[in-house]
Amino acid sequence: MGKISVLGKISLISFIFQAIIITVLEAFVIYFHVNFVSQYQLDSVGDGISEADLIYHSIFILSLFFQVLLVVDALWHRNSVQIVALVVFNLLTLAYVGIQLYQHKILEDQGTQNATYTPINPIFPKDDRDAPKVHYEALMRPLEHTIIGLISAFSIYLAVMSYLLTKEFGWENYKIYSSDPQVRERFMSLTILQTLIKMDVFFIGSYAIQLIPSKQIGYYSSIVEIALVFFFGTLMLLIAWISVIMEKKYLLLSAINMYSISLVYWAFRFTTINLPKQNGSDPYEFTRRFLTFFLVITFILVLITVHYSIVCFRNMMRGFYVLSVYGRSENEKKNNLDIDDLEASSKRISKKENAIRIHQKQAQEEHEKAILD
Repeated sequence: MGKISVLGKISLISFIFQAIIITVLEAFVIYFHVNFVSQYQLDSVGDGISEADLIYHSIFILSLFFQVLLVVDALWHRNSVQIVALVVFNLLTLAYVGIQLYQHKILEDQGTQNATYTPINPIFPKDDRDAPKVHYEALMRPLEHTIIGLISAFSIYLAVMSYLLTKEFGWENYKIYSSDPQVRERFMSLTILQTLIKMDVFFIGSYAIQLIPSKQIGYYSSIVEIALVFFFGTLMLLIAWISVIMEKKYLLLSAINMYSISLVYWAFRFTTINLPKQNGSDPYEFTRRFLTFFLVITFILVLITVHYSIVCFRNMMRGFYVLSVYGRSENEKKNNLDIDDLEASSKRISKKENAIRIHQKQAQEEHEKAILD
């Protein structure tokens, strides 16, 4: 941790401005969306599509402020991996906006197809049901294209800033986490795992939110499944996070098992959503692209998370601890030695404790040698 540099402050301000400007533009799109659908009495499917569309708008806005939180955390902890992850996340946001534009066209064409035309705005003639569509498309399209253009331009800017920040963070992490290549390699694995868990939080949470209009649209997902996704996902992510920041290897093993089990669910849902429907009824016709996008990204993220979790677990089993040894204040190192109750009895020193003591001894020897020199 440390003071945020000038370059870091510029990056943070840039993210905040992006979030505010695009949120304002997106708010106008939502406003026009609500006004458009209010000119019709939608059936249950159309109402579900409209609700899903508003959820997608909300997820997009959340993604902007999630990026702000990520950059604050990355700058504060000198996390170069998270800075690179932000570039990837921003590109995924760009892809998301493209899908959202397509989703709008579906709502305008299909969502109001079986609706009763009941205009409440006097500017629309009662004998022309396409008038609201023409009017609001002319208002929404320029805003949506502007949003895509801004995110595209910011992606290029962010790539340059991330390169400069990773160079800046490299020296800081070198000083904190030793010049030993093995220590730096293990630290990098832990940092990647921490970043992956944060990304998992957003994508798993966003997928779960998309299941809310299941009843209206006719998804196969039940209320029980939605509740389980929220509960199991929260528990899994919480266990994974605690196991990493506290370097609890057996807790991390539990997280590995839970993540591995969840892979079956993500694969199953991807299959059921994309299988051809035989009876002509397709509840995912209007939302398949969004759901598939999140399921594919989540599956890939979870798979990579399992890989790095196993790498970190193996390091801990061999007695290699990084955050516990190098990432603590001097007072913690002297007065608050952490004995892992899951890993050692009171009669013997745990591998974590042993690693901390060895590091302390080496640091003391180097200090005494420096004084003698």
